[in-house]
Amino acid sequence: MADVTVTAEGPRGVAEGLREDALPAARTLATITLVGLVCGWLVAGVLSRLAMLLLVELNPVADGVTSDDGFIMGRFTLSGSLNLMFVVGTFLGLLGAAFYVALRGLRIGPPWFRLLSISIGGGVVVGAGLVHTDGVDFRLLEPVWLAVALFVAVPATYVALLSLVSERLLARDRPLPTVLLVVGVGVWVVFIPMLPIMLALVAGWLMLRLLRGTAAGARALDSPVGPWVLRGWLAVVFALAVVDIARDVAVLT
Repeated sequence: MADVTVTAEGPRGVAEGLREDALPAARTLATITLVGLVCGWLVAGVLSRLAMLLLVELNPVADGVTSDDGFIMGRFTLSGSLNLMFVVGTFLGLLGAAFYVALRGLRIGPPWFRLLSISIGGGVVVGAGLVHTDGVDFRLLEPVWLAVALFVAVPATYVALLSLVSERLLARDRPLPTVLLVVGVGVWVVFIPMLPIMLALVAGWLMLRLLRGTAAGARALDSPVGPWVLRGWLAVVFALAVVDIARDVAVLT
């Protein structure tokens, strides 16, 4: 995106810069959103079902038991699969896309490291929220290490797919068709629970663009201190997630 230059026109120059940058930003959001949705449907509707099928095959006692998420283990119905794919998959797909939009600028290093770090980081943090010691899921599904590994690998796979496909499409630098642009942005409004997150993304983008339009703000944004503070915070979150998973595994075993 082009930087906004402060001129004698003052606020008018900033406003013009915002208008010029709004469309590219919308195209980026729409592209990542659409990829996130497709990956969410694929991972929630197919990959997670295959992972659970493997665990149930290894643990026949779990067959027919209602999981902590309300799904019957080992039972694959059309309605259940569609619900998992288009309801859970849409929610998780949009949530993942939002986090990726917000964090992609903090990635560092060569492409392989950017992909590995954000995928493993996302998988571990999400996995820490999924793995729990109460309920029936992880007390019936053995070996525990495999169940935990799958619950980390599934979200990590989602992030990896989202990153690979999104970055490849964005690197082509081709205008997104108007229909896809409208769908990619409009889904945030239609899917009401996610609307506050979109508004937060828009507010954050506006704040950064307005700061970039001032000399002091531009200097602050160009400083490496802020990004490294955020990367440090993400490292702490990752470390806490690792500790949480290790603690849960110790209790379950």
